[in-house]
Amino acid sequence: MGAPNFSEEERAIVSAYFSNVDDNVFSIVHLPEETKAALFARYSRSAKSLRRLFLDEFYDSADDLSDSFDATTGKEKASSLFSRVLAEYGDDSVAQLGAVHISFEAVSNLATKVLERPRLMSYLEQSTRYIRYDDRDDTGRYRYHTPAEFDSHDRHLYQRILDELFESYRDLTDLIVNRLSGEVSGEVPQAMRATMRAKALDLSRGLLPTATTSNVGIFGSAQALEQLALHLLSDDLGECRVLGEKLRRELSLTVPALTSRLEREERREPWVDYLRSTRRRIPLQMLDNYQLREGSNFKEERFSSESDVKLVRFDPDGERRVIAAILFESTSLSFDEIEGIVDRLSRTERSEVIAKYCGDRENRRHRPSRAFEATSYRFEVECDYGAFRDLQRHRLMSIEWQRLGTQLGFFESQALSPSEKELYRSAISSVEDSYEYFLKKYGIYVASYMLPMASKVRFQIDLNLRQLLHIVELRTQPQGHESYRMVGQKMFNLLKDVARHDDLASAFVHVDLTEGIDGRLKSIERELNKGR
Repeated sequence: MGAPNFSEEERAIVSAYFSNVDDNVFSIVHLPEETKAALFARYSRSAKSLRRLFLDEFYDSADDLSDSFDATTGKEKASSLFSRVLAEYGDDSVAQLGAVHISFEAVSNLATKVLERPRLMSYLEQSTRYIRYDDRDDTGRYRYHTPAEFDSHDRHLYQRILDELFESYRDLTDLIVNRLSGEVSGEVPQAMRATMRAKALDLSRGLLPTATTSNVGIFGSAQALEQLALHLLSDDLGECRVLGEKLRRELSLTVPALTSRLEREERREPWVDYLRSTRRRIPLQMLDNYQLREGSNFKEERFSSESDVKLVRFDPDGERRVIAAILFESTSLSFDEIEGIVDRLSRTERSEVIAKYCGDRENRRHRPSRAFEATSYRFEVECDYGAFRDLQRHRLMSIEWQRLGTQLGFFESQALSPSEKELYRSAISSVEDSYEYFLKKYGIYVASYMLPMASKVRFQIDLNLRQLLHIVELRTQPQGHESYRMVGQKMFNLLKDVARHDDLASAFVHVDLTEGIDGRLKSIERELNKGR
């Protein structure tokens, strides 16, 4: 491909808005997201190169080429083009071409799960492992959300209960840190101190209420953020509806042309009504005929160190399907022909196909390719809300969860000492008693704010083998939280013992089935050594 034919003046313009002038691989710089999106939308319907298209149809010769650059370059033309493309072609995908960074600050952990539910976006969230939540904000309050639904009496009652819970969290964290420090003789190295702190925060995390506030950063396309705004606006929690309105406002300021439907009430409100109504259409009364009612699965054992995982669905023919998919990529045969070959392979030959396909996986980021998507598994998990919030962020898998309550009991680490367990249980029991009052008065959604993260929740995960490999190897690493490590380890064991997919399980070479915190220590030491 020859070099683009630009005049000297055009080269100066192109160099201001593109990373290079001559190469066939380049990026766009110093242009608003709407202009980028419209430029790419026009790109798909033009024979011109992108930089030529920008010069001919988007660049205004009046634009300033100073160091500051004109942030509105091509924006008016972009808005016009977007409206025309959408009207003439119905091409919603153009809104995928503009992206925005949005920050949500001081939102509850219940709201973070709604924010992070969409799949095709990127998220960053404050960690309960690296941040102690027992400090107070500028107003003198602990960092938690108080629902607007509460009347003044219940607001004060709720705040008193959560203040006491945060104080128990503080006391428990201090107890654990002091105990761990006493178990180490002599001067404590920096890596060990960081390990002990992380371990203490992991063990005390269960006392943090789901109302605990967090900061969430989201990077997503305008289309994905538009959908998020609609889901927030239709949510049962008032906090989420307020966030939805604020997100709508921000999108109208940053990418108005790409999210214009949010500003049209006749389009927005029917959409929101549909999302809201479909969640409430399931006639739960019909379950009475089958003697299935809310709370019928109440666990008598209130505190448990176990996370329950069941493999509720899998393909008994999964290994055969994966082997066939591997061979399909490597041949020109039809799938029927390949399946005939697979059926004639010996067990040793089948194992060899999978082993050669996986190759030498030096680390867990060396993952097998798309043939591992040929079979899938569905797991039902009961674990604490703290672990759930970590697992839920694996966005490309399908996950559905039930409403949070107390009927499944609470997670309690075996690593807590007897005195620590006593404090832990006492704090949770006091909240559980008050929860019933708020549940009856305000319903399950609003009452959930006061439940601690130790509360267990039931959810189902549907994922293919490739996704399972990723989540199991990542979440079983020694530096991970013991609760979600247990979930990952049980998933792996179910793959072997229930599905009996031994050859596929052999690909999981970086799963860690050990216990303890040594891995956390080694991880911190590596990070410290990098900075030297």
